[in-house]
Parts: sequence; C-alpha cells; structure tokens
Amino acid sequence: MNTIQLVGHPEPVLINSIVWLEGEANYTRVHYLAGPFAIVTQPLHWFEQNIDFIRVHRSAIINPMYVQEFGQKRGRSGWIRLINGKVIPVSRTRLEQTETRLVQVNSHLQLDNNL
Repeated sequence: MNTIQLVGHPEPVLINSIVWLEGEANYTRVHYLAGPFAIVTQPLHWFEQNIDFIRVHRSAIINPMYVQEFGQKRGRSGWIRLINGKVIPVSRTRLEQTETRLVQVNSHLQLDNNL
C-alpha cells in the first residue's frame, strides 16, 4: 500500500510523504516531508496497525526511511534524529525493538539500492 486515506483529507496521502506521527490524545499530528503538518482524528494506534512505521514512544511513530541517526544512553533511553533535524525520544521499553527494526529496514534499503 503506497497511500493511506486520512480522515478529513479528500485525497489519499502518500505514505512516503509522512516523516513521523505525533500523538495528542485521540488525535494525531501528521508531520510531512514537505514541512507542514496536519491534525487528524485518528489515534496513533490506528496508524500502528495500518502502516509499517516504528513506534518509538507512547506519543511517537516514525517512518524508518527518514531516520538519520539512532543513539542510546546506556540502555536507559534513546533518541532518533530524522532527516529534517527533529530529535525524537525512544522510550526505554522500545529501545531493543526500535534498534532491531532499524537494522532490518537499513539492510532492506541497502539491498534495494544494489538492485
């Protein structure tokens, strides 16, 4: 699936145009590659089930394609820097899962680039 239909948007949105998602109660702030953001009436949980992004925090889901850097602080917490410079915290409980998924995505992207 290359697009997703967001509530309140007449046209489907390209998934690759979304850099990250920020939860705000039952709303989600959708941050786009082009810069602007939109608020939709879909909770993060909905996005977690419908697109292949990585949940890094209770209030954040990232598109792994746009991760520039991943760091940890002695296993207690971590952070991700996106290509737009935004730094997003990675919760302690999601560190291992985040690292595993980023390694998988990175190896997949390298394979695609070699084809």
